[in-house]
Amino acid sequence: MPSPYLTKSDFKACFDCRTKLFYRKGKYPSNLEENDYLQFLADGGFMVELIAKAKYPDGIDLVADRDPLPAFARTQALISERSDRVVFEAAVIWDNLYARTDILRREGNVLHLIEVKSSSLKSDEEGRDDEDDDAKSPFMKVRTNEVATKWRPYLLDVAFQAYVLKKAFPKFTIKPWLCVVDKAHLATANETLDKFQISRDPTNPKSRPTVTYSGNLAALKNSVLLTTRDVSAETSLLMPEVIARAATLRALIGGDGKVTREQEPVADTYKVCRKCEYRFGMERKIARHGFAECWGAMANAQFHVLDLHQVTRIGTSKRPDPVPTLLSQGRASLLDLTEDQLGNDGPVRDRRLLQWSHSHNGGSEYLPAVLKRELKSHETDPGWPLHFIDFEACNVALPYHAGLHPYERVAFQWSCHSLDQAGKLAHAEWLNTQREFPNFQFARSLREQIGEKGTVYVWSPYEQSTLVGVLQQIEKWVKRDPQEALRVSGFQQLAELDDLAGWIDDFLGPEDAKGKRHDPPRIRDLHRLARAHYFHPRMLGRTSIKVVLPAVWNQSVDLRGHPWFKKYLQLDGKGLPLNPYETLPALQLAANGDKDVITDGTGAIRIYQDLIFRHEMNEEVRQNCAKLLRQYCELDTAAMVMIWKHWNS
Repeated sequence: MPSPYLTKSDFKACFDCRTKLFYRKGKYPSNLEENDYLQFLADGGFMVELIAKAKYPDGIDLVADRDPLPAFARTQALISERSDRVVFEAAVIWDNLYARTDILRREGNVLHLIEVKSSSLKSDEEGRDDEDDDAKSPFMKVRTNEVATKWRPYLLDVAFQAYVLKKAFPKFTIKPWLCVVDKAHLATANETLDKFQISRDPTNPKSRPTVTYSGNLAALKNSVLLTTRDVSAETSLLMPEVIARAATLRALIGGDGKVTREQEPVADTYKVCRKCEYRFGMERKIARHGFAECWGAMANAQFHVLDLHQVTRIGTSKRPDPVPTLLSQGRASLLDLTEDQLGNDGPVRDRRLLQWSHSHNGGSEYLPAVLKRELKSHETDPGWPLHFIDFEACNVALPYHAGLHPYERVAFQWSCHSLDQAGKLAHAEWLNTQREFPNFQFARSLREQIGEKGTVYVWSPYEQSTLVGVLQQIEKWVKRDPQEALRVSGFQQLAELDDLAGWIDDFLGPEDAKGKRHDPPRIRDLHRLARAHYFHPRMLGRTSIKVVLPAVWNQSVDLRGHPWFKKYLQLDGKGLPLNPYETLPALQLAANGDKDVITDGTGAIRIYQDLIFRHEMNEEVRQNCAKLLRQYCELDTAAMVMIWKHWNS
């Protein structure tokens, strides 16, 4: 029987679209079930939650009480027993509204609702805390009395809990708090990722995981890695719409848990539909396809308007959005828009126009001479050789190493394909396999590979921003502990580390008045060129390398037959070339024979964490982890060479 409650998760997921409640309660297939990135973020959140709960060693945890009514009865009993009670995962029910609260602390006649999130802010940012009630809230927009877009989903979550809690405990004053990561804090040895272990029930992988902690729990109690802010004002501001939306959604749920399906007009909600978790590509055969049920015949429109580049920004205060009118007429192809409906002048409109122009008549590749000319100019400025580089790095809530800030970037791998003027292509790579802080050796080895001359191709500013961070880290570490900085860098003299910093500084180019580096002398961004000049119908409205590569690979017979890349040529059951990322071999990482493969950055971070921090890993599994990382990162730079070569063809 479906749950008869509107849960906190239901409320958050369906706040912008009530039709989703029907799909959610009906267990329609959702692409969130396949989203490793969301699970990765959730795992970080569970670890942060453990730190928040460590502050209350006498707290009673109800996480194992999953049946709502008994869990609520126990929560009521615990809260009524003592005036200083702390309950973890408190269950709160009013009518058919149901919420679980991370930390519920009774203090006399006040119930403190503490919601823990792994998002971050700096404790030195303007904001309200225990001693500064008049400061501007970091959760609010600077110039208007509105909740900031970034924080709105979290504060809607808190407001919903506060509403249900007040209804369930009307005699108490409810005080809501948001507990988040403090990016200004330097992590201690007790707050690093290696002290936390996530495990899941293999028979129920979607269940809440167990987090175990191997560090000093008494020291963790005094951690200041997290900062807790009073959000009473923000939740009060949101409360009217929370109450109204909760009333709308809860009225759709019958006593038997069945949901009345109410269709949101797609012309009104298309911006939500664009990223709907119940939307799958039409090539996927889904028995119960929520998006298709909502959109009907319009779901199958060729060159769908939802795939138009940045379509949700097409309307402005001065230019009406043409999409709602189009959809209200039963049309959903971007080709149904006219050229003058593609938005205001600028690079975003230029990209839409490129997509629109080359989607007619079944679609065609656009590879202009100007793109080839720009690539040709790089052969003299910056010049040969051509280096194609890609970094793997991570910014996680709990740092890998003591002395780092939360979300401070750790660069653990690079790959480089280098092409000389004689046409020789060579691949080099570097991967950290030790528990030491790797960033200085990362930069040192990169310098040895790409040296002082040649063009350095990247795909996005990520590599540049990573090196900016390394440069700042060198300065901080030398100032704080020069001997430790030398040790982790592998250098003998501080002058060598200073020389490395000088190389990074020259490589990145000069800073402007705001400290930004916009003109690196050797770096050229292939993604910028793709966005400005290249289109293939298979790319739809996107320009990431994971989209451009399969388009180019599918287009070019010569590329697939080239000796440099033929190892990536595999055909599917219909004799068509597979996306090269689908050809990477899976390797065994588990005793039960399960295999894994890396196909995206999240997978790379996950495997790297296993490689560095998993204690029980045998040598074969360690080697397989390293192989998976190397083959994935190598393909990222091989992909850049493939795209470059196709553009030059």
